Amino acid sequence: MRLLLPLGAILFLVSPCSSQAQSGNPAASEDAEMERRKILKAADQVDRVDQQVDQIQSRVTALEQLLTELRQQSQSLKESLANAAAKSSAERAALLEEVSKMLAERKEREKAKPAEKPAAAKTTEKEGYEHVVAKGDTLSSIAQAYNSQYQLKLTAESIREANQLAKGAPLKVGQKLLLPAK
Repeated sequence: MRLLLPLGAILFLVSPCSSQAQSGNPAASEDAEMERRKILKAADQVDRVDQQVDQIQSRVTALEQLLTELRQQSQSLKESLANAAAKSSAERAALLEEVSKMLAERKEREKAKPAEKPAAAKTTEKEGYEHVVAKGDTLSSIAQAYNSQYQLKLTAESIREANQLAKGAPLKVGQKLLLPAK
């Protein structure tokens, strides 16, 4: 379209020359006709190029719109991901806090419980007390528990001798020990 105007002007200028050429010389009129055809052919080519340019421009516009939409979607997804990460982090922190509270409450309950080891002891006639070994018990811890509960004067060595245990012999969970009353 843009190039049609100059081509039209050239065609207009060539037309009077061709009419002059027709009146005078037949070879000149053939040359003028060939020039006119070349100009028309060039004008057709310019029209096709203009159409192609218009098509390309419409494609570029469509691609620009698509790019804008994709950028908006990308931004939306980034925001959603950031929100999800923040929510997950907050939930994780709340869960950790809840578990910490539960553990603290459990420790407090365990501290508040009296020692159950001496309560499980049975009194035997004149000999002393019977104790069932629990996980984590040592001769020293057993002696200390019974000394405070029953005002005894036990030592780890006296318990070892009363039960004929070798020095350094390990205690087994569920093992019954005789604790002397004296």
